[in-house]
Amino acid sequence: MTADVVRVAFGGATGYVGRTLVPSILARSDFKLVGALGRKRAGVDIGTALGLEPAGVQITDDIQAVLAREPQVLIDYSAPEPAARWCRAAVEAGVAVVMATTALPPSAVVEIGRAAERNDVGVFLAGNLSTAAHLMMRCAELLGRYMGDVEIVEGHPSTKLDSPSGTSFETAELINRAGNPPRTADLTQFGLPESRGAQLGRVRVHSMRMPGMVDHQEVFFSSPGGLITIRTESFSPIVFAGPTLKAAKLILGEHGLVRELPGIYEPD
Repeated sequence: MTADVVRVAFGGATGYVGRTLVPSILARSDFKLVGALGRKRAGVDIGTALGLEPAGVQITDDIQAVLAREPQVLIDYSAPEPAARWCRAAVEAGVAVVMATTALPPSAVVEIGRAAERNDVGVFLAGNLSTAAHLMMRCAELLGRYMGDVEIVEGHPSTKLDSPSGTSFETAELINRAGNPPRTADLTQFGLPESRGAQLGRVRVHSMRMPGMVDHQEVFFSSPGGLITIRTESFSPIVFAGPTLKAAKLILGEHGLVRELPGIYEPD
């Protein structure tokens, strides 16, 4: 193994994203999978669990056992509770983190960031690591400077644990940080208030959870007499593979909690 091979542990290795990204890691010559964190099929080789050749890495929920194998970076696509524990333990051990699990409590993110500062490692916090979602959010940020009325409709499978999605939270955050033109007054008085969605700053978010959906978001901007919409659809977790693995390399040169990694979405 050459010096430029990155040793990776993966949190959520048998989950929705892990089932696609772990084979991508195993197929690369510039990465070596040394740890597979998961709460299902513990003790089974991750390659065997995913229908591949044995990889020599057993699935475990013991973060200390994984850290003993000396990963350089932890990529986490698990669930909020294990992600908070695993990411905190990783940075305390001097391991960099790509933290792609959404809905972590803000206090946990702050703690992990402070631990990363103390231990001189980088943590990349990302709500959605697909190029399409990144471009959608950048366009939404631009439009938010000029149009005050904006609502988001997002949809995911009924198995998704958090609502709204991390993508919609991040999109709303970018829009709220933009120029903030005044929003038209909402004169709704009757009916069901919940039907108007969740209020995130000046952005309303409507979440759908249905078994036929994969990853959907549509952002509506309006002004008197006009409407602009931006829509993204992801049909497979493979959209996360390229940017995630780039992030796993780039975060090795960072310090503390970061929200952007220049070059991550540039074509190879």
